[in-house]
Amino acid sequence: MLWILFVLLTVLGGAAVVGIVANERRRKALPSGGAPALLPGSGDRLLERTLRDLRVNDVVTIDGRDYLCEGMVSYDEDGHRWGGGRLVDGSDSRWLITGIERTGAGTPRWMSIEAMQISGYPPEAMVLEEVRYTLDKRGTATCKLTGDVGGLGNLKQNRPDNHVERCRWWLYSAPGEDSLLIEQWGDDYRVLRGKKIDAGTIDMIPGS
Repeated sequence: MLWILFVLLTVLGGAAVVGIVANERRRKALPSGGAPALLPGSGDRLLERTLRDLRVNDVVTIDGRDYLCEGMVSYDEDGHRWGGGRLVDGSDSRWLITGIERTGAGTPRWMSIEAMQISGYPPEAMVLEEVRYTLDKRGTATCKLTGDVGGLGNLKQNRPDNHVERCRWWLYSAPGEDSLLIEQWGDDYRVLRGKKIDAGTIDMIPGS
């Protein structure tokens, strides 16, 4: 009886050792750091953020220059969402407007604040430096202000991050890639002027 018990213990011990070795091999085969998180609704696919998902502290490279996103205006017009990022390189501050079109993938617009006064309701057409802009579309959006958005008058002063405001907007187009955007914040207007650019020429490094 003793030798039978000894054989059983030997067999059971050998099986346990094999199981431990197999588990250790499977553990070592797993990638370090754990599995990356999936974005909601992505199924089994990992999704990278694009320009339409620009956030504060992202770095954007345009024409060989690196710009830091210091502020974001997130627009929402009855479910249609787009973004405006305030990008800064030293004293150079510009805006990248992405997704304002209601259809299609949307073309980014690389724009600067134009020093001009708007009095009364914006016209159907206007001429700036011999470029004639005609009204393309307009609307009213609810906007969330994040980070340092600058250039919006006094809206951001003494207000918490992610503060929400209403904005009326008018988008103008011109022959070629020229583009003009007028926004009304409260009683103040701001004018953004620039050009459409190819998203494929823009690189983004997520800050978080």
